[in-house]
Amino acid sequence: MKRVLLGIVILIIALATGYFIGQDGKRPVNTSGNPVLAGKPAAQQVYTCSMHPQVRSDKPGKCPICGMPLIPANLSDAATDAPPRLTLSENALAMASVETTPVTYRDLTRDLRALGKVQYHEPSLATITARVDGYAEKLFVNVTGVNIKAGDHLAEIYSPDLLTVEHELLINLRSDSPDSLIASAKNRLRNKGLTDNQINDLIAAKKVTDRITLYSPITGTVIEKMIVQNSAFKAGEVLYRIANLDVVWVNLEIYEYDLAWIKYGQKVELTTESYPGRVFTGTVTFIQPVFNEDTRTIRVPVYVENKDHALKPGMYVSAVIKAKMGPDGEAAATGVEGKFTCPMHPQILKDEAGACPVCGMPLEKIPEGAHAEHAHGDTAEKDVLAIPVSAVLDSGTRRIVYVEKGHGTFESREVTLGPRSDDYFPVLGGLAEGENVVTSGGFLIDSQFQITGHPSLYYPGGLHATLGHQHGGTGGAPQPAPDETAAPPGSKHGEH
Repeated sequence: MKRVLLGIVILIIALATGYFIGQDGKRPVNTSGNPVLAGKPAAQQVYTCSMHPQVRSDKPGKCPICGMPLIPANLSDAATDAPPRLTLSENALAMASVETTPVTYRDLTRDLRALGKVQYHEPSLATITARVDGYAEKLFVNVTGVNIKAGDHLAEIYSPDLLTVEHELLINLRSDSPDSLIASAKNRLRNKGLTDNQINDLIAAKKVTDRITLYSPITGTVIEKMIVQNSAFKAGEVLYRIANLDVVWVNLEIYEYDLAWIKYGQKVELTTESYPGRVFTGTVTFIQPVFNEDTRTIRVPVYVENKDHALKPGMYVSAVIKAKMGPDGEAAATGVEGKFTCPMHPQILKDEAGACPVCGMPLEKIPEGAHAEHAHGDTAEKDVLAIPVSAVLDSGTRRIVYVEKGHGTFESREVTLGPRSDDYFPVLGGLAEGENVVTSGGFLIDSQFQITGHPSLYYPGGLHATLGHQHGGTGGAPQPAPDETAAPPGSKHGEH
């Protein structure tokens, strides 16, 4: 009987011991040494890796990537509707080397770089053409490249046609012919290439000359010579080609994705290998309407004054077009809006209406651009709200910055930015002037946001939204992290 009672007591003790051991085994094990959130059921507690915040598990363990112990992720703040914020201790701020910069207005430009080639300024080209049949008795300009001035002698010719018209003029003068016949003879001599001075000399001498000198009508450089001494030529043949190099064009090839940043009146800086350290300045006066399908470029001639003839046609140059940026992140006005120009000679710019000094056409007013008011207003109106490039965390699909809301307290902010300008981005939305953005230590702050379950760069909705998406939005318990943990977009698996 005693043995039966002893066996029953032992059985009761064994059952009680097993029950308490089982209850103790259900308690969460904190392998990281960090306290588990009080009052949170084990099924709702999420664990993550401090080095790989994308790792999520519903139970403690080791990171499948680096083997570090998983730590609890605090989800309480991430579940609220308030803007996500995180406060770092003084020690954490020092270790992260956090630096901030205020959001301010800046004068931004976008530098477009292109290669170009120096060409003749087309309106400055001239051709000396023979107007009569004749012979080149003597050449005063017998070398290509010679610089000449308007009125300089070019060649001395003999022409039977000219002799006939000279005789006709002198006969009309001697016979007191009507003025109309005399004037007709003079016009025929002009049409055959004689100047008014040569005609007056002929009338004064009352004697024909069998040798006539041809003079240059413009100042420039002889770029071609087709006449040879003692050779015959026919009316209409080209004798010389002359170009005025006081002004040249630099033809730039602009890619189509940069075309929106090219505007009439922009200043261009040019450099060449021939003159290291020297910067030439030109102006965009024309954009050709023809697109080159082979190179995917559009030619933009740049008007350059070249008084010392340093730029030679055929030279290659490197160009920088400084396109000023407007408040909306697009090309701003260049300052020529509202002025007057000639459609045939776009290099002509006048403040008032009138006639073109080159061709006499009425000048046309340049229409006001979208940002013309910023080109004539105060300096503050010209500037663009901007932040340093180092403040932006870019995932490829979204951009965020961290704003300091107090000492050691930071808030994530998604921003809309314009095209980069050197070391700055124009801010189109998401920030206000005077706010301080993190320019150093931003990625470390972002990792803390990820660890604590807050919305971060690669998890816009935070941990709740990420896990809800993984479980079909049912709000069920998170699953243990698989062996192949998803890495943030754009990063390699296993990177720290």
